[in-house]
Amino acid sequence: MTSDVKISIIIPNLHSPIIDRTITSVLAQETNLPFEVIVIGMDKFNLVEKFGEVQYIKTTSAIGAAEARNIGIKEAHGEWLFFIDSDCIAQPGWIKAFSQEFNAGWKVVGGGVKTPEEPFWLLVYNLSMFHETLSSKQRKEVKFLPTLNLAVHRETIREVGLLDETLMRGQDIDWTSRMTRAGYNLLFNPSAIVEHLPARKDLKALRQYNKKSGYYMIQVRHKYPEIFHMPRILKKPFIYRLFGVFIAALTTIKIYINTKDVRRHKKILPYIYLQKLSWCYGAAESLESIIDHE
Repeated sequence: MTSDVKISIIIPNLHSPIIDRTITSVLAQETNLPFEVIVIGMDKFNLVEKFGEVQYIKTTSAIGAAEARNIGIKEAHGEWLFFIDSDCIAQPGWIKAFSQEFNAGWKVVGGGVKTPEEPFWLLVYNLSMFHETLSSKQRKEVKFLPTLNLAVHRETIREVGLLDETLMRGQDIDWTSRMTRAGYNLLFNPSAIVEHLPARKDLKALRQYNKKSGYYMIQVRHKYPEIFHMPRILKKPFIYRLFGVFIAALTTIKIYINTKDVRRHKKILPYIYLQKLSWCYGAAESLESIIDHE
């Protein structure tokens, strides 16, 4: 059976209350290609075991998403590896859209993110964090992609290796940037859609999340200067301390100009700004810690 598998769908899970909806959305995909579904992690709601056709790899303790995905990669039998998060719902045509791109010769393909308009803080989070990969964006070649909706050919992983498990945030951007550096072309196809439904309850939680994201992502950005075009001056933590208000404002304006979904929801702009300001504070802390250890 496993020798016939074409696609391995890998889902990291840490007690997601909607993992059953994620799995159902994957199993409901219309495709003639044989695929397997692998879930890795912990499930206190006992939702995964309802699906006998799913391979469930239980961990004895909570592990990071990068480690969970790496476990899934090692267990996978497919030639094509699809990644979806346990708070995402694959939309109809998800497998088909990715498969068409693989058949056309692409080795790394990212899909579009759909967000509900309610609850409010979920809308704010999705439009702020995934403004570059929304399902309303245009199909194009890119330099990096998030793993919540990603398809990678096994050949690519053999060449660039597994995800960096030391990164608690930004491990997907690090991983796909390595693919770009290795010479692979990355495609964003907005028609391979997942609806993203993480639990984001208030502004404080969003700012804490973005601060942690800034802490790790600034390291990733400086690791790949040819991709992110980071001048040396942006390695100085005082830049983010003193000028964070301006950096956050410029970032927010750029998101507004380039993202029609944000322009339709102008009321979220102040909250996007506050998240980006938290990102700057996290980046400053990260750079300060690097200096302290040098």
